Amino acid sequence: MTTGRKRKVVLVVVAHGDDMEFLAGGTVARFVDEKGYDVYEYILTDNSKGSYRLGPAELAGASAREAEEAGRVLGLRAVRFEGYADGELNAEPVNAIRGKIMAVIREVKADIVMSWDPFAPYEGHPDHRVVAMASLEAASFSGNPRFHPEHAHPPHPVTEAYWFAKSPTNARCFVDISSTIDKKLEALLKHDTQMALTVDGILQEARALGVSVPGLEQAAEAGAHGALMDAGVRAFCARTGAQAGLPVAEQFRYERLGMLDTVLGAPAIEPDF
Repeated sequence: MTTGRKRKVVLVVVAHGDDMEFLAGGTVARFVDEKGYDVYEYILTDNSKGSYRLGPAELAGASAREAEEAGRVLGLRAVRFEGYADGELNAEPVNAIRGKIMAVIREVKADIVMSWDPFAPYEGHPDHRVVAMASLEAASFSGNPRFHPEHAHPPHPVTEAYWFAKSPTNARCFVDISSTIDKKLEALLKHDTQMALTVDGILQEARALGVSVPGLEQAAEAGAHGALMDAGVRAFCARTGAQAGLPVAEQFRYERLGMLDTVLGAPAIEPDF
């Protein structure tokens, strides 16, 4: 069996602005810069609980603007917002969420879906868990015309998935992001409200434990959370890369969707990296 190289379309489905940049921003940048792929981001919640400093309405507006700025850095085709309440996706009908994701898959004709891993352990955030399973189901059945025949766009099969996680399991796809880590960090730091949240949360944890971390309190109080997060994420990517002998990397559980290789023994698709 022979296959021709095609220009793929990637849909990244996340719960919050900054999910993608934290765990997949470097890979997304390589998809855009090196492969010329069209990448779309679909953010399901309004991020309105993602700050110790701002009120929900102010935060939701700021977070959306930050996500759009980060998308421009990475060269995304579009950033879309669904606007569900942050932290409450598990109160929504999962089939409705799955249907919304499926509608976007069909509209943009996504070949690749990237999202939270539905089978990774120790994921404490309910939004991440809901997005993960809904994305898997949407990607698995987007080509089936019996699912949501009312959609404006025809069925379209997703052929690949890159699943990311805070505690990855069975994730053997390591993507070298040496060429794009600066762009990843530039995009991530556009999410200023979320970087402040992360540092505030770490500081709260340190105080609860009675631990003194040099520079942490000063960074939080002086608004220097960006520099602290830059250093921390670079170190995290270096530790991830070390597992595969790479200088800096992102890690995924790569999955072929469909049955071409299973039924016919013809693995027509391989990871791009």
